[in-house]
Amino acid sequence: MIGPSENKKTGPKEDLEGKNSGTASEGDEAAGVPLVPLEPAIPREIVPLKANALTTLESVKVFMGIDLNEADPKRDAALSQLINAASAWLETTLGRKLGRNDYRERHTGTGTQRLVLEQYPIRVVSRVMDTDSGAEIDGYDWDDEDDIGVVYREDGWTYQGHIGGLARDYVAPRRYLMVEYTAGYILPKDATEEEPSDFPADLEALLWNMISQQWAIMDNDAAGLSAFSISDVSWTFDKEISGTWQSVISAYKRW
Repeated sequence: MIGPSENKKTGPKEDLEGKNSGTASEGDEAAGVPLVPLEPAIPREIVPLKANALTTLESVKVFMGIDLNEADPKRDAALSQLINAASAWLETTLGRKLGRNDYRERHTGTGTQRLVLEQYPIRVVSRVMDTDSGAEIDGYDWDDEDDIGVVYREDGWTYQGHIGGLARDYVAPRRYLMVEYTAGYILPKDATEEEPSDFPADLEALLWNMISQQWAIMDNDAAGLSAFSISDVSWTFDKEISGTWQSVISAYKRW
């Protein structure tokens, strides 16, 4: 007869070697089945959108007329790859990052009242510092030209440079200004009720058209792009980009 104390000893052992542990049962072991831990299934079709993805999978599917309730993991994975590739292509073409982020840049004084930052639209300038003296510079604003990345200062951004030669002229500028700021749009995938997306609708529509076109090419094996590589993020057109697309790109590009 087995007493209560013996039950307590055998219970945990059975639990470790039985179904709760994810291994074969004692009966399986007796039948010659090795006790191998079961590995959870990993859905290989899932492709996450990257941090710089400029649209959402749902928006692309709506544009292409795909039922949102229709499950097709392989199709969704391919569309996500196209979103990532098209987003990277657009940022490269525009020469800037589009999603909201924090930046810290060194600049030279322009000798004018306008200081042009690398990223835009400007959301806030946290600090401008003179790295030579360590003093913070004030008296600037960005309200009028934030959409093109310009910080305006009534007293101007003093030019400083390295002096050399017999004439003691400036031979090179000095990057003595340190600017800390936040720039970029709230992307559709990052939007909330409190902070809705302000990413330009025409830029997002351009992405939808690019992805839809490439999807049709992949589907029909048609010609239209001379080279396309998701892994290398290259999108080379064998013909001129349409005038409509080019006009949209030009409106957001700094020339």
